[in-house]
Amino acid sequence: MIINISKKDEQIIKKLLEVKENNISVAEFYIDYLNNHYNDITSLNNQTFYEALKEVMEVSEDDEEFEVLNQNSNISDIKCLNPNEFLNDKYYKTIGLINAKEKDCYLYPLHYEAYEGFTYDEIKISEPYFNEFTPIGYFTKPFKYLAVIKDDLIWMSIIPHEINTMKEPIKEAFGNVLVLGLGLGYYAFHIALKDDVDKITIIENDPLVIALFKKHIYPKFKNKEKIHIIEDDAFHHLDEHHDYDFIFSDIWHNVADGQSLYLKIKQYEKEYKNTKFSYWIETSIIAMIRRELLTIFEEEYFEGFKEKDYLKAKNENDKIINYLYFLTKECEINSANDLINLLKDESIKKLVSLKS
Repeated sequence: MIINISKKDEQIIKKLLEVKENNISVAEFYIDYLNNHYNDITSLNNQTFYEALKEVMEVSEDDEEFEVLNQNSNISDIKCLNPNEFLNDKYYKTIGLINAKEKDCYLYPLHYEAYEGFTYDEIKISEPYFNEFTPIGYFTKPFKYLAVIKDDLIWMSIIPHEINTMKEPIKEAFGNVLVLGLGLGYYAFHIALKDDVDKITIIENDPLVIALFKKHIYPKFKNKEKIHIIEDDAFHHLDEHHDYDFIFSDIWHNVADGQSLYLKIKQYEKEYKNTKFSYWIETSIIAMIRRELLTIFEEEYFEGFKEKDYLKAKNENDKIINYLYFLTKECEINSANDLINLLKDESIKKLVSLKS
């Protein structure tokens, strides 16, 4: 970046950096809870869920973490969810809960325990400082959901987060649609019901996932004649330059493994100029990129990092930061407002569709 910030803007810059660090701290708090303490709350005993959460995580009012958590947690986004909102989804009412297997790939119901917390939607962003809020939900009774287990890991599942984060991409789909990633066919099921979707091509590279889907889920689909499944690598298929009106990408499990794939697919937007692209959990991926852009700004402005500092990468995250450094090398930041504009969603989408 070409940085020429006046002293009067430094307070705003420092606030942006402070919020970034707070976002990371709160995210780590929730990750710790979701990975290690998700079943520690079994009842509320006249508490709010937020109060019970801080208790099981042993956060006291004397801790610095307490203040950060209070400032950066939107209590209204911790919700007791209605299970019928999800069980009445057309996919679940049509497909149901299935037990099946294909070699070492298993399809069967898992469940959330009562009062087990989980993320139920995309994170929310509050401008101008880009505070991140994580929607946490729970049910008061056990809730079953359909999942695929492979190598003792959950590879895919139809959970509230999946259902909520698919709503907008389902609305957007039209015409001749390419879907990168089959999953359990939730996305394909819903867009096949749309009158303005004519044809759906699904690219999936795992033959066991395809076999499970075709044998146990696909026969129950409505409008299945619209759907064509190809066993292939997503990037290989994109390289063949087919004609599509709409492309939806869902070949990652989460933000951690999705960021590099997202950045790679964004490069194809220039080649598919007449095609609309949509990406699963794009808001969360952009939030991660925003943090990294702020890290680059901080390193260059406050710590004096030079280009040579970005030429070597020790891990995948360093590679992404280095990539973003070269994308922003010619960006002029002459005010705090310039930096804020760079960090907005649309600016980041435009930035990462450029080649470094």
